[in-house]
Amino acid sequence: MSKISRTAEQIVERWLKKGNMAARMRDILPNSGLSLEEREEVAKIVHDVVRWWNWYTFVMEHYSLPERVETYIRLARSKDEWESAEKSVPKERYTEIRYSFSPFMASIIDKEFPELREYLNMEPKTVLCVNFNLSDREEVKDILMKEGMSAEDSVMESAVISDSRARYSRAVKEGKAQVQDESSQLIAKITASLGSKILDYCAGNGVKTIAMASFMRNSGKIHAWDIDEKRRKTLKKRAEIYNAKIEVLERRPEGEYDVVFVDAPCTGVGSARRNPEAKYTDGVGDFPEKQLSILNEAKERVRKGGYLIYCVCSFTPQESVEVIDRFMEETKDFFEEKYESEWLVERKHGYLTRMPEGDVMYLCIMKRT
Repeated sequence: MSKISRTAEQIVERWLKKGNMAARMRDILPNSGLSLEEREEVAKIVHDVVRWWNWYTFVMEHYSLPERVETYIRLARSKDEWESAEKSVPKERYTEIRYSFSPFMASIIDKEFPELREYLNMEPKTVLCVNFNLSDREEVKDILMKEGMSAEDSVMESAVISDSRARYSRAVKEGKAQVQDESSQLIAKITASLGSKILDYCAGNGVKTIAMASFMRNSGKIHAWDIDEKRRKTLKKRAEIYNAKIEVLERRPEGEYDVVFVDAPCTGVGSARRNPEAKYTDGVGDFPEKQLSILNEAKERVRKGGYLIYCVCSFTPQESVEVIDRFMEETKDFFEEKYESEWLVERKHGYLTRMPEGDVMYLCIMKRT
């Protein structure tokens, strides 16, 4: 057995016991002794096993294969040999088994988003967001190609599509670009276009915040807040690397802003291409309550005539249109604002992003009267 297969088996075995695919890879890959290319191959195998977990388990049962970690790796490396098992999948569980979703997610997809069955199972390409405060797209593409990586233009003027090694490129290390999918870039661009004084209310590590500063060419005033102190410290460091004019707040924000951006915590099911583990969530938990609570906090910081933007990396009705329904019922001084883009699909409230190389994200723009 190759070292690549052995390492992939170790990760899958630990994932079966503890969950959290990304953490299990961080536990093992850095000390595996594998080259960068070999580690990327391991990651690809592990992602494939997790992505198709339900389907591979069904195939094992159908062909009486031993249900072992080794078998999952084998199926991941020779999946086309087992396609005939599809005819035996129960019709009422087709999406759940053949496309590997939890029953909860399968029911939402079957009812509202059948087109996402295949899309959320596609292996994503790596997308970089050019940092216009230090570089431009042509320079980033040139750096990637000189390092032997692919570099293609995207539908976003800020995006470069490359291969997985691009995250380790000189362009990223020097802050000339960051890893960021197209949908996230689109939402950052929309936010940056709506005002010159912006508050990112749930900034996290600041991927969208830095993209906003890039789109604005550091011409506006951006404040960033996150309840997690560790994330605030990370954002401060990243802002320096990316030459991004961002003030990271140490206390809850005060005052009023042209735009308040709320990228709320969520199930993350819209990022299932990058994190296939998200496909197996069995519900939304208390996320809708948290999301509504954060919106009600954030609205206080919006000036009259300003914008409140709500965003989640999810498409479940409970975390998107239903949250806005409740918010609008309780809040009388905000109304929904329309935004024209070929990459936005209108919902009852707000939009879903449908970028060629992006997560499926929900976005709602509201204006204060």
